[in-house]
Amino acid sequence: MVPNGVFGRCCLAAGLLLAALAPVVQAADWTAVTSDRAAVAGSPVRETAWTLPRPPGGPFDRIGLHRYRGPGAPIATLLYLPGTNMNGEVALADERHNLWLYLAARGVEVFTLDYRTHAVPADAPPAALAALRGWDTPAFLGDIAAASAEARRLAGRERLFVAGFSRGGVLAYAHALTSPEAVAGVVVLDAPFKNRVPGEKFDAAAALARLDASGAWASDVAGSRGWEWRQRLMQAVVRDPAAPSSDARFATVGEELAEVLQTAWTPGGLANLHGGFSQARVLARLLADYDRWYPAVQDVDQRSIADHADDPRTPIDDRWGRLDAPVLAFVSTGLGPDWVANARHSAEASGSRDVTVQVLDGWGHLDVVAGEQAAERVYAPVLAWLRERAR
Repeated sequence: MVPNGVFGRCCLAAGLLLAALAPVVQAADWTAVTSDRAAVAGSPVRETAWTLPRPPGGPFDRIGLHRYRGPGAPIATLLYLPGTNMNGEVALADERHNLWLYLAARGVEVFTLDYRTHAVPADAPPAALAALRGWDTPAFLGDIAAASAEARRLAGRERLFVAGFSRGGVLAYAHALTSPEAVAGVVVLDAPFKNRVPGEKFDAAAALARLDASGAWASDVAGSRGWEWRQRLMQAVVRDPAAPSSDARFATVGEELAEVLQTAWTPGGLANLHGGFSQARVLARLLADYDRWYPAVQDVDQRSIADHADDPRTPIDDRWGRLDAPVLAFVSTGLGPDWVANARHSAEASGSRDVTVQVLDGWGHLDVVAGEQAAERVYAPVLAWLRERAR
């Protein structure tokens, strides 16, 4: 989840890029890894999962696709794009905190994507992480196009709805712009695509040169405290949030995590636990399932696209302002007024003639997808919106 950006490195010529985005992968290339099992114990929702190798064929160049559906004929099909470091597996087994399970139990066939990052082990050595240098936005949009093609084939639909949280919302906009024939509508969960007032100043070439000099092509979700510390804290809170903390400033591990999340970005920006919008134990389960690494090159490209009315480096946003699919956007206020303005602008200036924006006052970023009010304020409106527009 990257508050300042929008996405991918676009150094290829326009023709080569658009060719790369074409869903040329055939169904036979997908391999089933699970077959029609219960998504969670006691749930009517069933899960099937597949994996697909992607070019250039390195050890981490593969994506995953999960299908979640309940009994009966689906009323709509939706492809969900996770946020940065997230994946398409079920981390939260309670449908009140999991949009996919909520929708699938109510008649929506949901496909979720595992980005290539899900294949990278947490202990991957620096030499192996150099592979992330090539995982720019065109590469990921090609992956999304392949997943969409397979989901549409399995569902028997020409178009499907696409939804995304955070960076996944940015990629949802990008997919709708580059593959309009495949998209029936876009659901954006707390993600701006364009700045309301483009600065036209971001120097992507210089930023990429700095990345190249550093060799740090993989960003680490663990930050300065390290992966082991992060995972220990998450797992401790999942086991018992009332257990004593090893940090003398906090009585319990639940209080420790609540403070870490409350202050991680701006106060209440990542999650507003102090305001009662999320629970530490729920977020610990979600965060413990994160993938550690993400390609840093996409941060550069996201900023470039966000900062230009039409980024000259890429054709991805060439159709910006001419999006013809319906858009439903949810926006948290915890990241500040610029975030709200940019996210609203991205929906309202997309070109769609069917735009709905819901501003969630006091909410933090993670509260939108896993908060205590998410089922009523986000999931239910998404379901109603899909029902109204499903064909």
